[in-house]
Amino acid sequence: MVNKKFQPILVLIIGVLFFTQSCAGRAAKPIRVAQSGDIKRTCKSIGKETKRIRQNVKKMLPAIKKADKKRTILMLTGGFLVIPWFFLDLSDADKIEANAQRARYNYLGGIASKRNCRLKVPKMKKFYFDDKGYRRRNR
Repeated sequence: MVNKKFQPILVLIIGVLFFTQSCAGRAAKPIRVAQSGDIKRTCKSIGKETKRIRQNVKKMLPAIKKADKKRTILMLTGGFLVIPWFFLDLSDADKIEANAQRARYNYLGGIASKRNCRLKVPKMKKFYFDDKGYRRRNR
């Protein structure tokens, strides 16, 4: 089998690879859809927050695209060399956070429409992140 001289080195390599794999991603921190005080918000504050959310989502999309490209490259190179697979981030934290922002945006839009605010808050459809340019489905 494996020479006794190489066993500690093999165990060390496997341990380092598992440690680095656990550091590859980050936990998603999505925002809450319904927050305390939402019912008491004015139409003006709802408009400001929906605008801020829309801007945040626009900023997040390029980062999501870049992370997907990196993941694709690591998966392809991992087919030839196993080592890159240990550095894959499979958590999709950015995607989860972007969809949470979208859900909050739609929730605030619903509150605005119930109050008959004069805001144009079109519904944001769920993002289907794929290689086709990150388009929203049914659009």
